[in-house]
Amino acid sequence: MSDFTTSDGSKIYYETHGFAPEKPAIVFLNGTTQTTLHWRPQALFFKEHFSVILYDARAQGKSAHGDQRLSLELHAGDLASLLHELNVAKAHLVGLSHGAHVALAMTSRRPEKVDRLVLCSIGAEPSPKTRTIVRSWLEILKKGGLEAMAWAAMPAIFGEKYLKENEKILNKLVNAVVRRNRKDKLMAHLEAILTYRSPSRYAKKPHHPCLVICGSDDSMVAADRAKRLAALCQASYVEIKHTGHAIQIEAPALFNQMMQEFCK
Repeated sequence: MSDFTTSDGSKIYYETHGFAPEKPAIVFLNGTTQTTLHWRPQALFFKEHFSVILYDARAQGKSAHGDQRLSLELHAGDLASLLHELNVAKAHLVGLSHGAHVALAMTSRRPEKVDRLVLCSIGAEPSPKTRTIVRSWLEILKKGGLEAMAWAAMPAIFGEKYLKENEKILNKLVNAVVRRNRKDKLMAHLEAILTYRSPSRYAKKPHHPCLVICGSDDSMVAADRAKRLAALCQASYVEIKHTGHAIQIEAPALFNQMMQEFCK
């Protein structure tokens, strides 16, 4: 657990698990409201055979926002700087939702730093529904605060099966979102997402071995849009049944198995 300082003086929090120069590196990239804690099960699973890297992107978790306006190019630059800090020549990138956007931008900007690419819960273009959901979160956050926004996000982030099985602990999940996020940073994050270019713009760049994963019950990403992204990336496509947007949380064992097979 440590921090590194970017060229503009921003502190970025990161963790390494099982890190060793002889192992291939794998980076897990957070979704919106997520932090490194959401990838701990993957870190424990992969650390024996991989150098696992977790980090909070700017304005997430324990990382600072900095003075610059958030953008995918800025996030990709931060990731490149982190790999340089750790002396990692090339890494597998596994991104969920916002993290998948960053992984695509990184692959477009610094293709020589990327080995394999796993894109979860993302489509070729955001739908009007997705943009409206993000905008609604931003408005709720402004007027109602973090707790109200976290409750509003639950049915969009998780599938029906997960919500049913975990209904008694949803209040704990909401409290965790409140503890691990700050209103001003999350507002900046959501405002930035609304300005991002479509993933299809980055997917048209030279591609790497790629896997696109979508949950069958994802309220934010329709399967046809995820399949289109897979086609643009010349990627394999997998749809996980009875799973929503937060794939690594809702189906961790299956997710880990797929990652292990794809990244070996």
